[in-house]
Amino acid sequence: MTSNPGDWPRAIVFDLDGTLIDSAPDIAHALNAATAKRGLAPFSLPEVKEMIGGGVPQLVDRALVARGFPRSELMALVHDFLALYRENLTTRTVIYDGARELLARLHGEGRRLGICTNKNHELTLAILDQLDLAKYFGAVFGERDGKPRKPDPAPLLETVATLGSTPQGALMVGDSEADVACARNAKLPVVAVTFGYSKVAPEALGADAMIDALGDLPQCFNALKPRRKEA
Repeated sequence: MTSNPGDWPRAIVFDLDGTLIDSAPDIAHALNAATAKRGLAPFSLPEVKEMIGGGVPQLVDRALVARGFPRSELMALVHDFLALYRENLTTRTVIYDGARELLARLHGEGRRLGICTNKNHELTLAILDQLDLAKYFGAVFGERDGKPRKPDPAPLLETVATLGSTPQGALMVGDSEADVACARNAKLPVVAVTFGYSKVAPEALGADAMIDALGDLPQCFNALKPRRKEA
């Protein structure tokens, strides 16, 4: 049964890594290739998942700290990582089970979908295109020079506004502390997935709801709908 496009939520904003896609294998490959040039031991996939979050500089900084390597190498390593990552953005990356079906369903219902991520903006656009997911999203905002990142609410609010909605008509879906805090700061309800890259237990994130599978998201709508109608 098709929903009325005016049904809540009118807009749904997703995080990307750890929420819609498992990109850690490609990130790990690029990171290990970049650090190998400096004679550093490779990181395991679980170790890399623990370091993901906050953008590339944060990822690289955590890697340097973990290996006791000088932070003076940060920007050089960031440059090498990005160059290597661009060569294999989706070679090992997979879309989480149910993600494509969920996006198709929500898009078909007339809901407005967006991406708000701390991943580099241009890389985000390229990944969505390569995975044939770009067609579902009316707004995509990634990490951009001079722009605030999650948990600052600004990128989420910009995404919601670009989708033609208000915070009262929107919902955030993510996997991390930054996602939940960002939604809280923007005054949006937030759903956390339990299978992402969170550094803390999903139940400790403080989300309004948790889902074990993306296909379960629509079941949360009625319970999370704000009592006050959207203006």
